[in-house]
Amino acid sequence: MRKRARPGFFIFRGPPGALAPHGATVAALRAAERSHSPFLPSAVARCREDGELAPKSVDTDGATLKAVRHRMADIRVSEAKPGLLDEILRGIRRDHGATRERHTKVALNAVLTDAIMAGAITTNPARELASRRKRKGDMRTRGAPALNMDLRTFLKVVLESEECRAKDLADAVTILAATGLRRSELLALRWEDIDLDRCVMQVKGGVVRIKGKGLIRQDSTKGGDDRTIALPKFAVDCLRQRKELWRGPNTAGVIFPSSTGTLRDPDNMGKQWRDLRDSLGLPDVTSHRFRKTVATLIDDSGLSARVASDQLGHARTSMTQDVYMSRGKIHTEVASALDRVASINDE
Repeated sequence: MRKRARPGFFIFRGPPGALAPHGATVAALRAAERSHSPFLPSAVARCREDGELAPKSVDTDGATLKAVRHRMADIRVSEAKPGLLDEILRGIRRDHGATRERHTKVALNAVLTDAIMAGAITTNPARELASRRKRKGDMRTRGAPALNMDLRTFLKVVLESEECRAKDLADAVTILAATGLRRSELLALRWEDIDLDRCVMQVKGGVVRIKGKGLIRQDSTKGGDDRTIALPKFAVDCLRQRKELWRGPNTAGVIFPSSTGTLRDPDNMGKQWRDLRDSLGLPDVTSHRFRKTVATLIDDSGLSARVASDQLGHARTSMTQDVYMSRGKIHTEVASALDRVASINDE
């Protein structure tokens, strides 16, 4: 005998799975309660149509929720206590990693906030979940480390490589190392975004792959805001030379198109670099290490986290500090300052 459906708001409905959608209206939630219809596909489509989230974010949310929905099938929002949610999130972290856990927590928070607005619950249990604690004494920053070699030596290896030239990676990697751009931002650059005389670059978009549309150039960056960054001389020289010598097809109108002249896929570019780096003697150098190298240089030069955040395009300075700037360094200037004070007091 088929089990009778329980009345109430469900985080996910059992197979095929229904979701109280991110950003859903109260009316939509009440309709979901009455019909128990699967709302995940329509919710993702609505977010895409309304433009509430960036298209890539909608795809990420959809993929995340689809992957974890079986863990929360038939759990009513009234049953979603902090302990239960924490257990579920721990399982997701164990099986899928910290990034999937974080995305799921964000989606759960949005769903349960909507349930409050609909009158199904009075508090949001997702907000009572504690952040995962770091190990005491782990002073390393998260993410990829900075380059473990001199930048001049690295660029020499890349620029002298025939393979890098053949795959049109030499100029692209040089600009990544010179600016700390994301791959998606680099591949969205157009010549009108560059002022070679003033040595500045405007970062105004990104190349992303959208489900059902393929590659598109969107007029916004991952951080949300446009930014203008200064270019070092070696980057200006690289771009001048490229502008003079590039003769390949370019129907996309970008500085770094694909071999056929269309938009270049950031993931494909990353794969091309991974396939090539071993032969260059750079097996551990990921493209993200260029961003970390720029951040480390800013940090080591005594510049503020705000400068690093502006350069890298982070919406929050805390992101730059937590992920890109080092902790646990020895600050000899503190000892020097104390010595100065002590010597004054001794006089």
